[in-house]
This record gives sequence, C-alpha cells and structure tokens, in this order.
Amino acid sequence: MSQLLRGAAHIHSHNIVHRDLKPHNILIRKKASFEVVIADLGLATHINADNYLFTRCGTPGYVAPEVMSIMPHEKLFNSNCDIFSLGAVFYFLLTGKLLF
Repeated sequence: MSQLLRGAAHIHSHNIVHRDLKPHNILIRKKASFEVVIADLGLATHINADNYLFTRCGTPGYVAPEVMSIMPHEKLFNSNCDIFSLGAVFYFLLTGKLLF
C-alpha cells in the first residue's frame, strides 16, 4: 500500500487523477525486489481540465461516490477520488471482499 500511495502522490503532483484504481490496474514487477506499478491511465485526466472526456467512469466497488454522482460539465474531481479507490483496494486486500 505504501508503494501505491507514493505512486498516487506522484501522479497527483502532476495534477492528474487516475479515476480507475482497482486491483486489475495494479501490477507487481519483480526485479531485485517487488515493485508495485499503477497501470491503465486510460480514464486519467488533468484535475484542471476544461472538459472531462468521461465524466462518470470507474469500476463499481472501487469508484468514489463523487465520481458516480457528478453531473455533466461539473468540476468536482480532485485527488480524493483516487484516495477513496485506494482505500477500497486496501479493504479488498485485507478482507477479500468488496467494500460495497
């Protein structure tokens, strides 16, 4: 989880929000030690974008409530939606069950 949080912090430092963090978009790469890599930035967007290409997006069970409830042309996305998704991933890793 610490590697995922550092990866998310790096993405967020560039004003990018992933919007689809889930176990299928997390890869484990083995070199000398295990590295965790965040993949599939297909739904990612700039936080300050004028228009979002996909407004409501993400994977049920991991998507933040504000992403699902956003209305077209609203600007409510920030890095908090990725933190929510990482919390849902962490819950899944601990329990083997979806948060919802």
